[in-house]
Amino acid sequence: MMFNLPDGTVINEPDVNGLPLSFVDKWKEYPTKRTFAVSVSKEVRRAYYANDAQFSNAMKQAGYIPVRTRKLTGRLESFWLYRVTGNDKGVCTADTACDKACSPVVQLSNKEMKGFKRLAVDGKWLFVYADHVRFLTKKRHRVDGIRVQGYTAGSLKVEVLA
Repeated sequence: MMFNLPDGTVINEPDVNGLPLSFVDKWKEYPTKRTFAVSVSKEVRRAYYANDAQFSNAMKQAGYIPVRTRKLTGRLESFWLYRVTGNDKGVCTADTACDKACSPVVQLSNKEMKGFKRLAVDGKWLFVYADHVRFLTKKRHRVDGIRVQGYTAGSLKVEVLA
């Protein structure tokens, strides 16, 4: 198939779903549960397409749709998701990352510190960093024989400071 580059040169090479093979070789692929997503850098796009509208139309004709997610790399980025079927729901990685950069951490302390609040956490009075209280789940506890409104850390990662 013949492709016209933005600088006017014409390349004759095989295509992948209507996209030049040399273009497809330069993008980054991320496997998902049902299909795959690709990330195309601006330099590669500009080498093959004159503007973003032409690039977007070519990707849509090839069967890709634009998505913006942080589920693949942990950072909010734009990807092109290849749709095998029309009923794909969302984007999930093929391999689950057990410790992503965006997983919340709750800091606790046994003694009073600046910026920490005294709360009942999992049946004990502890000092929790004030900004991290929002990650905790409210739960009634019995502390020192008194029933109080407390919190539970559940499955969150907890750091105990000295």
